[in-house]
Amino acid sequence: MSSSGTPRPRWRTLLAALAMALVPALAHAQVGTVRGTVAGTGGEALAGARVSVAGTRLSTTTDAMGAFVLRGVGTGTQSFRVSHVGYRDLLREVVVRPGEETLVAFQLEDKPFELDAMVVSASRTSERVTEAPATITRIGPEILDASVGNTFAGALKEVKGLDFVQVGMTSVGVNARGFNSSFNNRMLMVEDGRVMVLPENGLPVGQFTATPKVDLAGIEVLVGPGAALYGADASSGVISMETKDPRAFPGLTVEVTGGNRAYRDVQARYAGVVGEEWGYKVSGEYQEANDWSNRLTLVGSTAREYRAGDAPTAAIMPEVGREGAPGLDWDASVMRGTGAIARYLGSGKLELSGGASVTDGVGQTNVGRNQLVNWGYNFQQLRFSSTHWYANVYRSQSKSGDSWATNRYTQAYYPNLARPDATRLTDDQLVAASDWPSNGRMYAGEVQYNSRLPFFLNSALVLGTSYRQDVVSSDRQWLSDRLSEEDISVGQFGTYGQLTAPVMPWLDVVLAGRFDTHENYESQFSPKAGVVVRPIEGQNFRVTYNRAFKSPTILQTSFFIPDWNAATSVYGNTDGFTVRRPNGDVLRTYAPLAPEQNTTWEFGYKGVLWDRVFLDVAHYRSEYENFMSPLAIINDPFGGVLAGDPAGNPTYAFDGAGNRLNNIGGTAPAYVLTYWNLGRAKINGTDLGLNVVVTPKISLRSTLSTIDISDVEVDAGREESTALNSPELKWTLGASFQDFGRLTGGLSVRHVDEYYFRSGVNRGFIPGFSTVDATMGYRLDRFNTMLTLGVSNLFSCGGRFEYADTDVLRATPTHEDRACGFGEKHVEMINMPEIGTMVFLGVRYQTR
Repeated sequence: MSSSGTPRPRWRTLLAALAMALVPALAHAQVGTVRGTVAGTGGEALAGARVSVAGTRLSTTTDAMGAFVLRGVGTGTQSFRVSHVGYRDLLREVVVRPGEETLVAFQLEDKPFELDAMVVSASRTSERVTEAPATITRIGPEILDASVGNTFAGALKEVKGLDFVQVGMTSVGVNARGFNSSFNNRMLMVEDGRVMVLPENGLPVGQFTATPKVDLAGIEVLVGPGAALYGADASSGVISMETKDPRAFPGLTVEVTGGNRAYRDVQARYAGVVGEEWGYKVSGEYQEANDWSNRLTLVGSTAREYRAGDAPTAAIMPEVGREGAPGLDWDASVMRGTGAIARYLGSGKLELSGGASVTDGVGQTNVGRNQLVNWGYNFQQLRFSSTHWYANVYRSQSKSGDSWATNRYTQAYYPNLARPDATRLTDDQLVAASDWPSNGRMYAGEVQYNSRLPFFLNSALVLGTSYRQDVVSSDRQWLSDRLSEEDISVGQFGTYGQLTAPVMPWLDVVLAGRFDTHENYESQFSPKAGVVVRPIEGQNFRVTYNRAFKSPTILQTSFFIPDWNAATSVYGNTDGFTVRRPNGDVLRTYAPLAPEQNTTWEFGYKGVLWDRVFLDVAHYRSEYENFMSPLAIINDPFGGVLAGDPAGNPTYAFDGAGNRLNNIGGTAPAYVLTYWNLGRAKINGTDLGLNVVVTPKISLRSTLSTIDISDVEVDAGREESTALNSPELKWTLGASFQDFGRLTGGLSVRHVDEYYFRSGVNRGFIPGFSTVDATMGYRLDRFNTMLTLGVSNLFSCGGRFEYADTDVLRATPTHEDRACGFGEKHVEMINMPEIGTMVFLGVRYQTR
């Protein structure tokens, strides 16, 4: 009945009902489905290719068989864009018929130089570099396969925003956006979704990796906070490595390399498929070199370069190796290998893999150096991946082998010489007293789901959850397992998600966050938000906000050596400490150690210009608080001079339960060393990357990074906690050519400004330096072989500083010598050797 009371004609009601019933059918009639495949130049299926409809929010990625389906595509002629790493983008028009399924087959052409690669790490789903809401660099297999000598680490030299520190022929250190240290764990290392961290100290696995370079398919470097998707170990960034799939990279690869300083490296990989459902691969490597070397002298609480004439005293101790040898054993070697079996399940893949490595060499710490002997690392992993799902369970283990601390050995060696023969310790006993036995095991798993939401603007959704259990033993010697008689076990659980909503075809809104719970400290939430504007295809402007955390390590929470020496004790900080005067008055308190926090705003632009130029520039502003101090004294039982305390006033340390911490005899108060939170600081910086394709055979590239620190607040005498430890300016320039007949090659220049570095006993200015690297390859097509000559530090400019003996902080150089030339050495890390020219000549044989 109408509002007036007059009955509505029945035919109108029927017509309205019919119209409503027809709306879905009519809407369906206006769209169609496109189903197809994407293949490479040789017809091989391309998994992970991005297929999108221009001018719309519709996009998807291909499965393991290179297949895809796009539903809800508008009818008529539509422009499709297809992208994949290492291939030219394809634009093709497809006629879509209403209510029907259209079949297509796309084939991509090889792309000599990649400007806008596909990446995964920024959003944990496939996207183009220009779409990623972060500063990210991808190093593809074409770069890794063309390198010679060393490991994958050499490819990181020209990554924008990354501090690259060469400390030997085969070992490097990396950091991003300041606050580096000699024991740096600010960047998370991931391989095939597996967290690559040493549980006992929180350091990245780095040179201990079990994967040879010949099995690496790519490296992605995410610079800046990554905690919203990766957790608290990704405070400054993520290095994500991907290994080669047996079906995508079949055949035999053998690489043999020789070089100066007795460098030798042999690595090989073999992979294949059985039928269409099974794949397998195995790889291995042996590498050794007589590394660059130097000798230190321990002077009180610091260390410096050895000087001829340094004589041992109670305060001055020249570094010695086993049996009192003058210096350490600098013969570095590593043996590593991996294997995997894959089962292909239509659009998915199930893979079981494992690997191990054994390493010898020298490693730097905040208190000195370690002689690495038979340091072992191994892993076992089972992972499943498909178009929308990823699942991963794994175990990894790190064992210190027969490694020992050279500073502890040196400090024990000289007093031992003064002992009577009857009580003098043997060399084996001295080494045993100087070791740091560790057995760190990680048990972890992760499940992730990603999809497009057609009902919500075709937004990209990523959801995941992860669990990790670290179990560590110090053989009851230097961690709290010594007290409990049980291995330390720490669990952490995280849940994360990211939604990328294309609210307009040219505007994305990114919302992400991760919630982590940890057994040793309060839960934490790491949010991320961003806006990405794409005025035209292939270019974007972005603004992002991140809050990230850096977790305390087991070393910092569970250190336990109450008998460091007769008057000193070392403890981790899980329950806090109180410092009192002899009359019981509280002088200060130290809360339990909590995660460090940084909040970052980033403004950036990325774009491909004229199909020849890729420009990526980002400016960031970060605020840090709750820095974690280095291991330091919190009290003085004898009333000496301690920062913040008046002279002549003894102070005693008490644990969280109110017990006074005494010396070995248990009768007198001890000096107590521990860690705590303090300070805040702000940093501003800019990272820029530029790639130019001059011709299909020639490309140019450059990076530039600046950083400065301001508004530093820190307790007097604790300035090391907020030391920037990074150059204010660094840049690279490079050029590459390929397919000039059978020749391929390149040249690069790297410059790092002078900067002050302070981390434990390692203090002083690192002189500014510039280096030139060159490579040249010759292809022997008939034999499937490539000959490559690589020279690092072919030409260098560097300096050397001298300091007065009274300058304990080595903050005021008295003299600098600078020199430039071929074969000239330079310093990249305080108290580590000068690095000179490194020459590598390699032969690579490969079949497919």
